[in-house]
Amino acid sequence: MSGFRSMLMTALACACLAAGPAAALDFKPYGRGDFAKIVKAHAGRPLIIHFWSVTCPPCIVELPQWAKLLDAQKGVDIVFVNTDGDEDRPRADARAEKAGLGKAAHYGFADDFVEKLYFEADKGWRGELPFTALVAPDGAVTTVTGAVDDPLVVKWLAKTAGK
Repeated sequence: MSGFRSMLMTALACACLAAGPAAALDFKPYGRGDFAKIVKAHAGRPLIIHFWSVTCPPCIVELPQWAKLLDAQKGVDIVFVNTDGDEDRPRADARAEKAGLGKAAHYGFADDFVEKLYFEADKGWRGELPFTALVAPDGAVTTVTGAVDDPLVVKWLAKTAGK
Protein backbone atom coordinates (compact mmCIF):
# COMPACT_ATOMS: atom_id res chain seq x y z
CA MET A 1 0.00 0.00 0.00
CA SER A 2 2.78 2.45 0.86
CA GLY A 3 4.42 1.64 -2.49
CA PHE A 4 1.19 2.58 -4.30
CA ARG A 5 0.93 5.80 -2.27
CA SER A 6 4.54 6.70 -3.02
CA MET A 7 4.00 6.04 -6.72
CA LEU A 8 0.82 8.19 -6.68
CA MET A 9 2.61 11.07 -4.94
CA THR A 10 5.46 10.88 -7.46
CA ALA A 11 2.98 10.93 -10.35
CA LEU A 12 1.21 13.98 -8.88
CA ALA A 13 4.49 15.80 -8.34
CA CYS A 14 5.54 15.11 -11.95
CA ALA A 15 2.16 16.34 -13.24
CA CYS A 16 2.52 19.57 -11.26
CA LEU A 17 6.05 20.16 -12.54
CA ALA A 18 5.04 19.47 -16.14
CA ALA A 19 2.15 21.92 -15.96
CA GLY A 20 4.36 24.76 -14.65
CA PRO A 21 3.03 27.98 -13.21
CA ALA A 22 -0.23 29.22 -14.66
CA ALA A 23 0.03 32.42 -16.66
CA ALA A 24 -1.88 35.18 -14.94
CA LEU A 25 -2.10 37.49 -17.93
CA ASP A 26 -3.34 36.75 -21.39
CA PHE A 27 -0.66 38.13 -23.73
CA LYS A 28 -2.26 38.13 -27.15
CA PRO A 29 0.28 37.63 -29.94
CA TYR A 30 1.39 40.89 -31.56
CA GLY A 31 2.56 40.50 -35.12
CA ARG A 32 2.55 42.28 -38.43
CA GLY A 33 -0.56 44.36 -38.99
CA ASP A 34 -1.61 44.32 -35.34
CA PHE A 35 -0.87 48.00 -34.71
CA ALA A 36 -3.48 48.96 -37.32
CA LYS A 37 -5.90 46.32 -36.02
CA ILE A 38 -5.68 47.67 -32.46
CA VAL A 39 -6.15 51.25 -33.67
CA LYS A 40 -9.17 50.17 -35.74
CA ALA A 41 -10.67 48.25 -32.80
CA HIS A 42 -10.56 51.41 -30.65
CA ALA A 43 -11.59 53.86 -33.41
CA GLY A 44 -13.41 56.95 -32.15
CA ARG A 45 -11.91 56.71 -28.64
CA PRO A 46 -8.62 58.05 -27.28
CA LEU A 47 -6.12 55.19 -27.28
CA ILE A 48 -2.65 54.76 -25.83
CA ILE A 49 -0.50 51.89 -27.05
CA HIS A 50 2.48 51.48 -24.74
CA PHE A 51 5.48 49.33 -25.70
CA TRP A 52 7.73 48.04 -22.92
CA SER A 53 10.24 45.35 -21.98
CA VAL A 54 11.49 43.62 -18.85
CA THR A 55 15.05 44.50 -19.96
CA CYS A 56 14.23 48.25 -19.96
CA PRO A 57 14.75 49.68 -16.45
CA PRO A 58 12.74 52.87 -17.12
CA CYS A 59 9.87 50.70 -18.40
CA ILE A 60 9.80 48.71 -15.15
CA VAL A 61 9.97 51.84 -13.02
CA GLU A 62 7.02 53.45 -14.76
CA LEU A 63 4.68 50.43 -14.91
CA PRO A 64 2.98 51.43 -11.62
CA GLN A 65 2.44 54.92 -13.07
CA TRP A 66 0.64 53.32 -16.01
CA ALA A 67 -1.55 51.40 -13.58
CA LYS A 68 -2.53 54.66 -11.85
CA LEU A 69 -3.18 56.29 -15.21
CA LEU A 70 -5.31 53.32 -16.27
CA ASP A 71 -7.45 53.77 -13.16
CA ALA A 72 -7.65 57.55 -13.46
CA GLN A 73 -8.32 57.90 -17.21
CA LYS A 74 -11.56 55.98 -17.67
CA GLY A 75 -12.25 57.64 -21.03
CA VAL A 76 -8.94 56.53 -22.54
CA ASP A 77 -8.21 52.99 -23.71
CA ILE A 78 -4.71 51.77 -22.87
CA VAL A 79 -3.10 48.72 -24.47
CA PHE A 80 0.28 47.33 -23.43
CA VAL A 81 2.65 45.62 -25.84
CA ASN A 82 5.55 43.68 -24.37
CA THR A 83 8.47 43.58 -26.79
CA ASP A 84 10.26 40.62 -25.17
CA GLY A 85 10.43 37.16 -26.65
CA ASP A 86 8.41 34.22 -25.40
CA GLU A 87 11.24 33.18 -23.03
CA ASP A 88 10.81 36.43 -21.05
CA ARG A 89 7.00 36.44 -21.08
CA PRO A 90 6.75 34.93 -17.55
CA ARG A 91 8.94 37.77 -16.24
CA ALA A 92 6.80 40.29 -18.10
CA ASP A 93 3.70 38.67 -16.65
CA ALA A 94 5.07 38.96 -13.12
CA ARG A 95 6.16 42.58 -13.61
CA ALA A 96 2.82 43.68 -15.04
CA GLU A 97 0.90 41.89 -12.29
CA LYS A 98 3.11 43.40 -9.59
CA ALA A 99 2.56 46.88 -11.05
CA GLY A 100 -1.22 46.45 -10.90
CA LEU A 101 -1.81 45.98 -14.61
CA GLY A 102 -3.48 42.59 -14.34
CA LYS A 103 -6.77 43.78 -15.83
CA ALA A 104 -5.26 45.68 -18.76
CA ALA A 105 -5.11 44.49 -22.37
CA HIS A 106 -1.72 42.92 -23.06
CA TYR A 107 0.02 41.87 -26.24
CA GLY A 108 3.44 40.30 -26.67
CA PHE A 109 5.74 40.45 -29.70
CA ALA A 110 5.23 37.25 -31.66
CA ASP A 111 7.25 38.01 -34.78
CA ASP A 112 11.02 37.73 -35.15
CA PHE A 113 11.11 40.54 -37.72
CA VAL A 114 10.74 43.20 -35.02
CA GLU A 115 11.93 46.02 -37.27
CA LYS A 116 8.70 45.63 -39.25
CA LEU A 117 6.69 45.88 -36.00
CA TYR A 118 8.56 49.05 -35.05
CA PHE A 119 8.01 50.52 -38.51
CA GLU A 120 4.27 49.89 -38.40
CA ALA A 121 3.98 51.83 -35.13
CA ASP A 122 6.20 54.69 -36.31
CA LYS A 123 8.36 54.89 -39.42
CA GLY A 124 11.14 56.50 -37.34
CA TRP A 125 11.08 54.11 -34.37
CA ARG A 126 14.17 51.89 -34.04
CA GLY A 127 13.07 50.01 -30.91
CA GLU A 128 14.00 52.45 -28.16
CA LEU A 129 11.92 51.91 -25.03
CA PRO A 130 9.69 52.93 -23.44
CA PHE A 131 7.72 53.89 -26.54
CA THR A 132 4.15 55.14 -26.59
CA ALA A 133 1.71 55.82 -29.40
CA LEU A 134 -1.05 58.29 -28.57
CA VAL A 135 -3.97 57.78 -30.92
CA ALA A 136 -6.61 60.51 -30.98
CA PRO A 137 -10.27 59.67 -31.61
CA ASP A 138 -9.84 60.90 -35.21
CA GLY A 139 -6.97 58.41 -35.73
CA ALA A 140 -4.12 60.94 -35.58
CA VAL A 141 -1.07 59.27 -34.04
CA THR A 142 1.56 61.02 -31.93
CA THR A 143 4.50 58.96 -30.70
CA VAL A 144 6.70 59.48 -27.68
CA THR A 145 9.93 57.78 -26.69
CA GLY A 146 10.27 58.21 -22.96
CA ALA A 147 8.38 58.17 -19.70
CA VAL A 148 4.65 58.49 -19.11
CA ASP A 149 5.14 61.83 -17.39
CA ASP A 150 6.63 63.27 -20.55
CA PRO A 151 5.08 66.75 -21.06
CA LEU A 152 3.77 65.67 -24.45
CA VAL A 153 1.83 62.75 -22.90
CA VAL A 154 0.47 64.95 -20.12
CA LYS A 155 -0.63 67.62 -22.62
CA TRP A 156 -2.21 64.99 -24.92
CA LEU A 157 -4.16 63.47 -22.03
CA ALA A 158 -5.42 66.87 -20.89
CA LYS A 159 -6.54 67.71 -24.42
CA THR A 160 -7.91 64.33 -25.50
CA ALA A 161 -9.36 62.84 -22.33
CA GLY A 162 -11.48 65.93 -21.72
CA LYS A 163 -13.42 65.49 -24.97
